[in-house]
Amino acid sequence: MMNNRNRSRDVSSEDQSGSSNKSISSSSYKKRHQLSTLFNKTADVDDPPFSRLFLLIPKAMSEDELRNAFQIHGHIQDIYMVRDRRSQESKGIAYIKYEKASAAARAMEEMNGTVIAPHTRPLKAIISSTRREGSVRDPDEHEKMLRLFVVIPKHMTKDDLRKVFQKYGSIINIKVIRDKLTGENKGFAYISFSKASEAAYALEECDQSYKPKFAEPFSSKRHHDNEDTLPSSASIYGTISPPYRQKISSSKQHLSPSSISNDHRPSPPPLLPLPTTRSLSNIESNQSLTLSPVSNSYHLLEINNERRLIVRCGMTITKYHISKLFDLIPNMEECSPLNINTFNEHYFIVCYKSCQFATYAREKLHAFQFPDGEILSVQYYDDKIVNDLINQSQNGKYGDTSGIGQLIHQMSNLQGSQEEYVDYCNVPLPPKQKYASFDAPVAKTLHIMPQRPISEDFIRDIFNRFGNLIDIRTINSQLCYVMYSDERSADTAMETMNGQEIALVRIRITESDKSVDSTTASVVHRKRQKVQGTNDSSILSKVSMVKLGYFNDLFLREFVDKDVRRSPSINRGYYIRMKALEYALNMFYTVYDQKEVQIVNLGAGFDATWFRLDEERKQRTHFIDIDFPEVIQRKLALIEVRSRLNEQFEPIHTYSSLENFAVTNEKYSLIGVDMRDSLTLNTLLQTVKVDETKPTLLISEVVLTYMGRSSCNRVIQWILDFFQECILCTYEQVLPDDGFGQVMVAHFAKLGSPLKCIHQYPTSESQVQRYTHLGFDFSLCVNMHNFDRNYLSTDEHNRIDTLEPFDEIEEWQSKCAHYILLFGLKTPSNIAKQWFEQMNKDFKSIIYSKKENLNNNNNNLNDEQINVNIQFESYPTTMTYAQRFGHQSILINEKYVWTIGGFGTVDGRHRRLKTIEVLNIDNGDIQRLDNHLLGEYVFHTCHGSDNLILSFFGRKSPGTLNSCASIDINTLQVINFNEDEKILRRWRHCSCYIKETDKIIIFGGYINMSKSTNDTLCLQSNGQILPSQFSQTKPTNRHSARLNAYKHLAVLSGGLLEYDEPTNEIWLLDTSKDVMIWTLFQTNGAVIPRYSHSADIIDDTLWLLGGMNANERRPPGLCKINLITGEAIEYIIPTMCGEQPIILYNHQTVILNKTTFLILGGGGNCFSFGAHINQPMILKFNHLVN
Repeated sequence: MMNNRNRSRDVSSEDQSGSSNKSISSSSYKKRHQLSTLFNKTADVDDPPFSRLFLLIPKAMSEDELRNAFQIHGHIQDIYMVRDRRSQESKGIAYIKYEKASAAARAMEEMNGTVIAPHTRPLKAIISSTRREGSVRDPDEHEKMLRLFVVIPKHMTKDDLRKVFQKYGSIINIKVIRDKLTGENKGFAYISFSKASEAAYALEECDQSYKPKFAEPFSSKRHHDNEDTLPSSASIYGTISPPYRQKISSSKQHLSPSSISNDHRPSPPPLLPLPTTRSLSNIESNQSLTLSPVSNSYHLLEINNERRLIVRCGMTITKYHISKLFDLIPNMEECSPLNINTFNEHYFIVCYKSCQFATYAREKLHAFQFPDGEILSVQYYDDKIVNDLINQSQNGKYGDTSGIGQLIHQMSNLQGSQEEYVDYCNVPLPPKQKYASFDAPVAKTLHIMPQRPISEDFIRDIFNRFGNLIDIRTINSQLCYVMYSDERSADTAMETMNGQEIALVRIRITESDKSVDSTTASVVHRKRQKVQGTNDSSILSKVSMVKLGYFNDLFLREFVDKDVRRSPSINRGYYIRMKALEYALNMFYTVYDQKEVQIVNLGAGFDATWFRLDEERKQRTHFIDIDFPEVIQRKLALIEVRSRLNEQFEPIHTYSSLENFAVTNEKYSLIGVDMRDSLTLNTLLQTVKVDETKPTLLISEVVLTYMGRSSCNRVIQWILDFFQECILCTYEQVLPDDGFGQVMVAHFAKLGSPLKCIHQYPTSESQVQRYTHLGFDFSLCVNMHNFDRNYLSTDEHNRIDTLEPFDEIEEWQSKCAHYILLFGLKTPSNIAKQWFEQMNKDFKSIIYSKKENLNNNNNNLNDEQINVNIQFESYPTTMTYAQRFGHQSILINEKYVWTIGGFGTVDGRHRRLKTIEVLNIDNGDIQRLDNHLLGEYVFHTCHGSDNLILSFFGRKSPGTLNSCASIDINTLQVINFNEDEKILRRWRHCSCYIKETDKIIIFGGYINMSKSTNDTLCLQSNGQILPSQFSQTKPTNRHSARLNAYKHLAVLSGGLLEYDEPTNEIWLLDTSKDVMIWTLFQTNGAVIPRYSHSADIIDDTLWLLGGMNANERRPPGLCKINLITGEAIEYIIPTMCGEQPIILYNHQTVILNKTTFLILGGGGNCFSFGAHINQPMILKFNHLVN
């Protein structure tokens, strides 16, 4: 372990050796010494590799604070904080050495970008370079911890590897290396994980006979043998690295796509070698240092004798940051701000001792991201241009957009020419231009055909410079469409760029025909509105819900031109969403009673909240809607033409800044701006007189989740910085990893609006911790299932039940479990206390976190499930089979599985199914039988009797119930029976045939949409009713339970009780007596409550598989219950079978043998995300039997 004494000894000894070198100045040596020793403190710092974190921290942060924040991720061996040698003050840089690489990776993933209270600046956390690599960091270095190289037996397949390694994390890809000629397995493979921590965990915990190690990214392999060693330094926000890893003198090498930085932003050209000790004197005397270009036409480095640089950066960057960053290059003499009053940028002058070091700094730091998402511009100093900029800045007025545009244009090209070189193009280009309107007609489309893949960002930046660009669309790696609204712009772009190089890749350009243009334009129109388009779908769904009477809003319909009728599950989903946001509003107005307040609606879309506020609330509220300029423009246009809206809102003031704008009547303001542009947003908020001192509620209704984590955290940080007293209310998705969550995530990705934060913050607990880490004093969270069951009254539930038939209880509870209402409070303690007490009263349980008690979360996960190696395997059939749910599948003659009824897909439409499917389990052959008269049966039960299949009850629509029917398996003749109206018809009931007493028992079920029953029926084996008596003690009303035969007993498991609460009760019915007796069976161990599961008895063991329980974080798994001893064990089951999500409710199981289930169908309609039905699969559990 490292200690301060050893560090001091190491430093002093190296200083002494350095002082003996007379050929280098002391200051130059010390700076290079800092760089070279930064990563090399002791001999074991890289054992194991990648176990060290490099951190950028607030200078005031102590080592104890660091340790407390980071030790939760794993055992810390040491912490080293870089300090000034004289003052011993922290330099804002630290290293944390973990015992394991997986702990370091987990810490990086969880802590990067977070804020540790009471500090306000976010941390930067990255895996530190190894000693062998020095300070050079590959742009793709993060890939080193995502991919494992393993040695495998030659008979091993991808599926075998997946079974072994998927327990360590989410596997993205597996590549088994095969001989190109024979196709034989070569005995090694690559496994890619979604997270570095997962890959590291696999490396540490897997069988070491696989000889696992981190695999090098392709770019590193490609250039490893011929790259020059270029010096590089850790920056204040990350690591500066050569983006093109190739020999500088080579004229034949080409840039590979993988060598471009991960976010595909423009990278600087190849770098100059840092002057060495031996060459320093020669360099000083050579004032015309040049660099051989990669090609004769490629613009790399100009000869320049200037030792001063001018740096343009974002407003968030201070002199301290720039000074620290540029001081990493030796011989910096001065860093001073340039007094230019611009709209959203800072300028600095950096001076070096010689032009060689200035040249190196420019080439090293130009186009460097600092911090992530903002790019530095570093150019040589020019007196004339700088003086012009200062004069224009002093003469221009604040908010003068034309002056700002001119300043930005001049700074983009300090050399003063109209055209400029960019580092990834070999010809000079015009300055950047404004985009054409997203809905502009396409005048001409160009086809860009590169020889190798090119970053879309490079193409967009270059072709935007010719003006009137609508958008680009990448078709594949060798074809990209570029659409212009003006033919002349397209012609100029083609004339300039055809045959030229982008990122060292030559491109060819051709024109598209007109027929393609119109089709492409419609595609572009959709793409430009990816996130905005979710607003249109949302408003239509809200209007559908309002029209049916779920929620009272007279104004929403004014924002749509058409009415649509959504499904009951979608209507209910948007109803609970509106009720949750209404709850937040009412809470806010209650705790700030009679006070002047502000409400900021982030990503407001066509929300009509302000219009429906009562007059008292309107008078004391400044309400601000914020969204993209295009969305707010459309909203204003609708307000203008709708009398119900414009009679309430008449704009008084209008402000604009470039394409962004604000409109206000001083009580209601609408701002069109991208929220990530905090500088413009601040300006527009100030123009509409938003008061940062007033209590403010900010609403994010499924908005922040569409942003990347860093962008989202910056928005939250902006909120905390701008408002002195505020509450952030967030409604968004959680739980992405179970079957329903995977369908949900895939749906938004398919729409082009991926949920970018959900994997970083997948649970309610992680969300409240996130808000508190970012700086909120208090954060609270409740999911919508809790909200629905505990806040909404019984009368309200009854009212909703009468609006339209609804029988999708599993999908409804799944949807509610996957959405949360989250609050972050930056308020006085009395307000936070009042808010907490009210929520604690309203809900059964809430998740919360306090800033002063970050590491002691009040909500510990009570995990009763055991994690064992259980895998689902696809079951091969000759065609699709059992693509349905709410069906019945029974084994006939130990060979044929008959699947009857249920809900599925026919010709692309979801409907109740009449077709009977018969599966031969010996060979996978399938027959489909349509020539029968059996009607539509959903949520029924079936049993075999001689050559008949008996079907009991069930429903067609929720209002039309079935009687019983028999179907002859040879002739398909159908006969209805038990049609007496005195017999209580039902659906979602359960039944079983008890061989020892030759009886069929039927229990429970729904008898109408609002009531279940505990009625028990006894029937003969032919289906006829037997008059029977039952004990007074019996199970309560329930539906969606399961009933199985065990000796002379009927075993009842699970079910959904009244008030929609699942149960884990096990009841036994003794059918051998004249008065059949119900007895509650006592279990010893965890049994998770569930309903709509499957249940089977093998020997003396009851197996419960899947089911629904929205109260649990993960779905119910596999439960084993010994019916003799009562011992019960719960096992976790996977959420995927191969590449397919698994949703295990309303499925059927068939026992193939004593240790194997065949699982057929199951799933359902996942809210508005589409239907998901499981493929046939098998589950082997022989290792769990004993």
